[in-house]
Amino acid sequence: MTPVDSPHTPSSVAPHCRHRLPLWALVFVGVVAGAVIGLLATKLTDGRTGAPSDRIVLQSDRETTGADHVATVQAFLDAWQRYRDATYTTPVVFERVAKSGQALESSSTYTQQPPRRVVRQAGGMLLTAGSASLTCTTVSNQMVCAPAPATDYETEVAKELAIWRATLLGEVPYYRIAQPETGCFQLDLAVAIPDPPYGDTARFCFDPPTGALARRQIVRATATDTEEATGISTVIPDDAFAPPTTTR
Repeated sequence: MTPVDSPHTPSSVAPHCRHRLPLWALVFVGVVAGAVIGLLATKLTDGRTGAPSDRIVLQSDRETTGADHVATVQAFLDAWQRYRDATYTTPVVFERVAKSGQALESSSTYTQQPPRRVVRQAGGMLLTAGSASLTCTTVSNQMVCAPAPATDYETEVAKELAIWRATLLGEVPYYRIAQPETGCFQLDLAVAIPDPPYGDTARFCFDPPTGALARRQIVRATATDTEEATGISTVIPDDAFAPPTTTR
């Protein structure tokens, strides 16, 4: 895919917009980041056995203006674009730990080679490849697929970047951002909104060699969601984007 050198930012979500960003926009970006991870849980475990180091330590960066904040936002936007432009394949493990201590776990496989992207999970498949996009599910031990809406990859990446910019640099930002360590960014909720898409705090960590999203953790009052990529590789299997033969 040709890199998005200068994505268009609609005036409605410009860096100094007068209105808050619609919540649907944040959800849109969240869907891209997580795709179908976590929608299907495969195992119930006792989350209290997890190591404390696996959980985010809450911290806040109260500064939402000034050169340092703007530089951190730009570093995050650069990391996000590199992630969306990256070619890689990786298994991903999802865990949701409820406040009670119980946890749900699921696993999936992400493969991305822009403008193609496929997520496989629990007998299902979501393939994004322009007019060849498909959504598939297993019915009676057979995978059945149907066409999915065609999307222009570069246009979608540009939209995501515009949404993030407005979210973090708007007149009333939804989240503050900090960079607690190299390659990782933390978002802390800055305004009171119902059902914030990234909870009270969230952390995104990107894999330095590939640019892939290596870890995402979202802390809410009711539960903590963690998605972690394992075994990231830039070698794409020959059949990675091959759809099943059965369609409807």
